[in-house]
Amino acid sequence: MGDAIVRVLVFTALAGLAFAPLEHLFGRHRGPRPGRLADLGFATFGGLLVHLGVATLVGGALASLDGLSLESPLFAGIGSRTARTALEVGVGLVIFELVGYAYHRLAHAIPWMWRLHAVHHSSERMDWLASFRQHPLEIVLVTLAQNAPLVLLGLPLGSHALVLLALRLNTVFVHADLELPRGRAMQWLSELLATPAFHHRHHQHAGTPRNFSTLFPWIDRLFGTHDAAPAGPVGLSKPTPRSFLGLLVLPFLSPAAARRIATK
Repeated sequence: MGDAIVRVLVFTALAGLAFAPLEHLFGRHRGPRPGRLADLGFATFGGLLVHLGVATLVGGALASLDGLSLESPLFAGIGSRTARTALEVGVGLVIFELVGYAYHRLAHAIPWMWRLHAVHHSSERMDWLASFRQHPLEIVLVTLAQNAPLVLLGLPLGSHALVLLALRLNTVFVHADLELPRGRAMQWLSELLATPAFHHRHHQHAGTPRNFSTLFPWIDRLFGTHDAAPAGPVGLSKPTPRSFLGLLVLPFLSPAAARRIATK
């Protein structure tokens, strides 16, 4: 338990040290930031709940799937360890993203999944801290969904860990309040990799949801859900609890109960 607390706090602190100064220099928003205490709750206590859920429920399920995995890992025949790792990580990222894209679209279409996912969309401002506002139960579910194919394919532990680290850092990045430089090189890069502008459009509360990918925007282009327009106001259109505990129980409240908590 002690190690889990340290890991959660260290990652949150490092993310803040990396992105908060960048947002101060290159961000669009100034002044008070609504929901900061709630998001700190998700980044700390919520992160610990996620760790416990992953270590127990997800860990057990993935361990069972490991017995069904391929006998020979992907790319085992490639002699160069560097090339093998690069291919494993690249394929792992694509599979991870495709499953995440499918889950994300379902989370906007299936009512019980949306009740969990709405917690993430309740943030009224995009920045590095908003990336932590995710219901622990939803993180457990999507973690199981995204990691199961990698386990079944026998992705080596080291490459699997690199995939998880890359996606976790990218999640913080695409939520960050950053205005990236414009130019041909950046436009080319944004065709391949998601940017904050790309993901902020997904959090726009008005209009049809778009930009479901986290890392590869070309997946949205492939499935016809890409939108390059600037994001409008973000958040939810209905009253939402602002406290960490209120958001934690939000998926299990009736609309009337949620309104009562939101107006307190």
